[in-house]
Amino acid sequence: MFYICGIVLKLSFIITCFLFSSHALFAQDKSSKPSKLELRNTVIISLAYARHMPMGNLKDRFGSSNTYGIGGAYKFGRNWQAGGGLDLIFSGKVKENTMFDTITGPSNSMIDAQGNLAVVRLYERGYLMHFDFGKVIQLDRLHQNSGLLITGGFGIMSHKIKFQFTRNIMPQLEHGIYKGYDRMSNGLLLRGFLGYQRMEPDELFSFFGGIEYMKGYTRNRRELNYDTRVRDNTLRSDILFGIKIGVIFTINGRKAGQKKGEEEKFYQ
Repeated sequence: MFYICGIVLKLSFIITCFLFSSHALFAQDKSSKPSKLELRNTVIISLAYARHMPMGNLKDRFGSSNTYGIGGAYKFGRNWQAGGGLDLIFSGKVKENTMFDTITGPSNSMIDAQGNLAVVRLYERGYLMHFDFGKVIQLDRLHQNSGLLITGGFGIMSHKIKFQFTRNIMPQLEHGIYKGYDRMSNGLLLRGFLGYQRMEPDELFSFFGGIEYMKGYTRNRRELNYDTRVRDNTLRSDILFGIKIGVIFTINGRKAGQKKGEEEKFYQ
């Protein structure tokens, strides 16, 4: 419990510093940037990185993980925002590593096709696909398109154990046999995000950062676990909690409240 509280405090401190530095870095004179007073419809494309701590059933299988992802969203003129994303999970920390106990010898190592001790490395691999809806809450009058970003949504969580070994010498794991050991699980994902999004029509550099919480209701999708010789159909509660940051590329549209074609007519 104290460990989790410590993680939360550290993440809160990082986010606070992030928000303070962003305001200090981009603070500009109001009179020199009149376009910042315009709320705009905006198409958003983002690239993101996240570092997560596993909780629930997931912490018994894996350690901390990284995700790299791409996302897209549309920010409406009144700062409501809808979008989605795809994040790939990578980790080299696998705690559940007893699946080979039934096919190892006294040395606790597998023997390859040539009679040598084999080295099999375990990794976590997976993906998170989500759709979100939320709002950008303006923090100051000058930057109306930026502020506190709160979103929630749903999607799919999927993860498995990946085995790496020298090809063509491990008949125990080749030709699809690895599926009896990899614990591939997926299911419904619920997601929440709280952070800061910096995005203004006249600035080239935009970004976001904050705390991400995801809970997956997953099940093992393999027909049989070869080591236990039974099918695992238990509903899992797989939780990821961590910090996420990213850069934003924007395509700016009409001002808030402006009908299609009005802005074009104004310049004719």
